Amino acid sequence: MHLLDYITGQPPSHHRKKHYEIKQTLGVGGFAVVKQATALDTGREVAIKIIPKERIRDHEQQVFRQNTLLQLKHPHIIETIEWYESSSKYYLVFELAAGGELFEHLIDSPGFSEAEAREVMYALVDGVTYLHSKNIIHRDLKPENVLYRTPPGSHPDVGHDDLVLSDFGLAAYVERNGGRLYTVAGSAGYSAPEMYPEEGVVNGQGRGRGYGLKADVWSLGVIAFCCLGGRFPYKKTDPEELAHEARTTELYFPRTWDDVSDEAKDFIRQLLTVDEDERPSAAEALNHPWLRTAVSRPPSPAAASPRRMTSATLEPPPGHAEDEHQLGPTLSKTETITDHAPIIEKRSTYSGEGAPRIVC
Repeated sequence: MHLLDYITGQPPSHHRKKHYEIKQTLGVGGFAVVKQATALDTGREVAIKIIPKERIRDHEQQVFRQNTLLQLKHPHIIETIEWYESSSKYYLVFELAAGGELFEHLIDSPGFSEAEAREVMYALVDGVTYLHSKNIIHRDLKPENVLYRTPPGSHPDVGHDDLVLSDFGLAAYVERNGGRLYTVAGSAGYSAPEMYPEEGVVNGQGRGRGYGLKADVWSLGVIAFCCLGGRFPYKKTDPEELAHEARTTELYFPRTWDDVSDEAKDFIRQLLTVDEDERPSAAEALNHPWLRTAVSRPPSPAAASPRRMTSATLEPPPGHAEDEHQLGPTLSKTETITDHAPIIEKRSTYSGEGAPRIVC
């Protein structure tokens, strides 16, 4: 410890602050502010998340979280360069992903082309597969938490796969061999139905058997639907009502999806499987036929899958007519979906009280 730090009560890493020129604000959240900065020793542009210590309940947990972030190394996970602290704040230094949020690009261009959506989803499933291999669940996967390194289309040699998962404030460790979590956490519209069990939620804790890593896979399915359709797959916005809707209605694609391939629809159907036991893992989703044709996919993916998914449901589900305009009275089963679903909009993150140990 520097003598001056000892005298002023600053922690040993406080001197790292002098290695950065902090610039404009990039974003403000409920617990932190993110600023752009320049690393003076390398000239690298970075993003620094500044968290007031007074807003942290468990400082030991916060340090554990930050050290875990340093260990995550993957092309589709935001890089944590280092962290340091002062007597009153934590400073987390990340790579600067200055290409904007996936959310912003969806708003600017509702409904990506299928080729673009495939590259986006390959990158996201690849990143989530890596997290799950380390038994980490993100719990807040949504377009607002997906950042492009450079604006898509700004460089001819850079595609829609040049993006990273960010904001690990709700991520948690799931015990190996089927560990379960019970705390409600995430963002309305993206949370898996098992997070809101039929047995109910009490004091931010779901009753029943809880949820596991596959809750992230459901969120990926919602993002895929948003990318291809520009809307949420379900009408309800209250999380408990949405969970009930997902359990009692059948996923349905409107006529506006006629040009979308059967493989893409099958990919979404499988990820949005209500029965968690029947839903594929992220590793299995990575080997779905639709993603196997991603242009950016390396010949030998680093994240190997225990089995390859097949497009087993390319035909419309039993009971559905090919032309929804001829469904007649049975339309009531699906009227809360597709064309009547809400358009993409920012969704707030939430977390129940008594959250389990968050690791990143």
